Amino acid sequence: MKKFFLVMVCAILIAVFIAFNYLLWDRESKLAEIKNLESVNASYSANISVQKREISALEDEIKGLNDQIQQYRAQIEKLQKEKEEALSEKLQDEAELRAKIDLVNALKEKADIEFLSKPIVSWAEALNNGSYDEAYAIEFEGVPQKDRNVSLGTYVGQMESTVEKIEITEIKVDRFRGSANGEIYLEVTLNVTLREGADLSASRFSEGNNEMSVKLDYSKDKKGFVISSMNIY
Repeated sequence: MKKFFLVMVCAILIAVFIAFNYLLWDRESKLAEIKNLESVNASYSANISVQKREISALEDEIKGLNDQIQQYRAQIEKLQKEKEEALSEKLQDEAELRAKIDLVNALKEKADIEFLSKPIVSWAEALNNGSYDEAYAIEFEGVPQKDRNVSLGTYVGQMESTVEKIEITEIKVDRFRGSANGEIYLEVTLNVTLREGADLSASRFSEGNNEMSVKLDYSKDKKGFVISSMNIY
């Protein structure tokens, strides 16, 4: 009986020892799992923090891009508006120009030829009177100084050495030339007498009849027409 009791006690002690060891092992295992989970959680938290920063940076970048898009849209709208305004102004200017051209062409049909021909008559009179400086000033009055193709000295020398007399035989309005842009051209017929022994190669004119096209521009300062070009055929 005592042996049986002793065996039972030993068996119980062994069972308790085994159970205690199991509990110790299970505790260590649980602690290891907890540490592993803590490590995983720490890594996960770190990843989440990095991702949050990346997301925040992306959101800032998106906001910046959206701001740029809004600026570009505003600029495009502004440019489109300016384009439309410029086109409207251009159409208005073209309409006004067309109206002016039509008015000039209508006036050309009823123009007082004596009024239009005044600068040409004055030019011929100056040449016939030997006032070559005055003739030069009249012929080039509507031409900027930089665009004049002959100097005063050369002009005076040529006219003085070649032209004896100029007679205007006919002046009429050119109905076709300049009609597209409202410019005024006169067709002028001259009877020119050259000096005896004149160097024809240096003369603008030939002996006898000469045909000339004269363009006129209106001068606000003169309140009349001035010559802006004179071409001899």
